[in-house]
Amino acid sequence: MSWAGDALAALRKIITLEERVVTLADDIRELAHIVKDLDHRLVKLETKIEIYERLSEKSGPRRLPPHN
Repeated sequence: MSWAGDALAALRKIITLEERVVTLADDIRELAHIVKDLDHRLVKLETKIEIYERLSEKSGPRRLPPHN
């Protein structure tokens, strides 16, 4: 193969790699957004669990109401 053919093949590889990098960068941005959303939801869930735990510690043992 001539030097021109080698150069053309190298340019094609570079273009292909660049397209892959752009695609991966977009995927990473989307995944980062998903992770941030999941983190936010997890914090809300942890907060609710902590509140329920504190509420259950404050109240005494639960008993059924007496039968009349």
